[in-house]
Amino acid sequence: MKSDYSLEPKPGAPWAFIAVMGVTGAGKSTFIQWASGDSDVEIGHDLKSCTSDITGYAFHFNGYNINLVDTPGFNDTHKSETEVLQDIAQWLKESYEGDTRLNGIIYLHSISNVRMEGSALRNLKMFRQLCGEKPLKNVILATTFWSEVAKEDALRREEQLRMVPEFWGDMLDHGSTMKRLVDQSSALEIVSLLIKKPQITLQIQQELVEDNRSLLDTAAGQAVNEELLRLERKHAEDLQRVQKQLQEAFKEHDEEMQQILNKQQQRLDLEIDRVRKQQEQLRYDRRAERRKADTEFEFRIQHMRDEYERRAIADREALLERMNFDQAVALVRANEGKIPVAEREALESKIAELSKALNEEQPMKRPGGGGGGAKEKAPRKKKGSSRYLFKALQVVLPVTTMALLGVPIFSPFGSGGGGFVERLFGGEDADADGGAS
Repeated sequence: MKSDYSLEPKPGAPWAFIAVMGVTGAGKSTFIQWASGDSDVEIGHDLKSCTSDITGYAFHFNGYNINLVDTPGFNDTHKSETEVLQDIAQWLKESYEGDTRLNGIIYLHSISNVRMEGSALRNLKMFRQLCGEKPLKNVILATTFWSEVAKEDALRREEQLRMVPEFWGDMLDHGSTMKRLVDQSSALEIVSLLIKKPQITLQIQQELVEDNRSLLDTAAGQAVNEELLRLERKHAEDLQRVQKQLQEAFKEHDEEMQQILNKQQQRLDLEIDRVRKQQEQLRYDRRAERRKADTEFEFRIQHMRDEYERRAIADREALLERMNFDQAVALVRANEGKIPVAEREALESKIAELSKALNEEQPMKRPGGGGGGAKEKAPRKKKGSSRYLFKALQVVLPVTTMALLGVPIFSPFGSGGGGFVERLFGGEDADADGGAS
């Protein structure tokens, strides 16, 4: 399973993006630590959320660079459900606009939960509204914490999740897959099921970007708003009941009861105010906000891509510097079908000219070998003799043609002056080796 596994992504490998979702305490951080091997992932041991921001963890597995995106649950202890929805929706929107698509989603649920209710049900409902129907075939529904529950109880709860439509039954009918997360091997198995899946567009991405809706007008926004309206009605009813009791306490001059009821009224006033602020947040149209140049997540992804590109260029530079003349000729001829006929003729003319010049050079004897010492390789076979061809082609062909031929153009003005092109086109090394003009 781990024959092609690395804690660091590899240059040139394709990327797969997988979101990890679930309520606080479902095991998201544990899963990411097992799969990515990143020991810096903070794992919570109580109900306090460790995932208040959206964070990506990258590694390499089975030929793919994988980014697991950790998301907060809708029962996050640091943020309201509205704030969590705003964060997730904004990240999904900006990722979609930046041509980053998810290959799949892993939704985690603790098998130690006796019942699916409360925040777990709300989180699941919100997840369904975020996804929509079509992307469900790219969803893995994984149960966690099997070691903490008696096997008989765990199997019964697993079957309930599978059979009840309101739980996981309907999603399974639409193509989702159910798995158990028990160790690193199972974590990587879950990842392997998603990395080759076609990329998906979630319902909320379609709504926000393609349909140009406000967050409140999305299915997920409506679900949160319905919950806020329910809470507002409940708090208003409770407040009305407390105010009635407080009037009775005044009539009876019951000061102790007045103090208790006043505290309850203050608490309910705060709750109602909190709900109304969330409603205002939800109504706020983020389309009017100046789009940020980068989110932290996109910055990290771009930084990694840039770093891998730099490494790839350095590897390419070293390879070209080791080539001999004949290998360089084979490289450009393999790609000459991509360039115009006139430039192809100029290329072949220059190859013929340089071949003749190199064939006329006599191999030198190795030093210290005496008059009968063994000869070195012919000049065209010497490592680094590719410079003759690359230097000459730089003069007769445009930069775009050089790129089509598979010969990258490196800046000769890098710090330190040690770049391949600088040494190739007039540097000290070229002079010392008798580079062709």
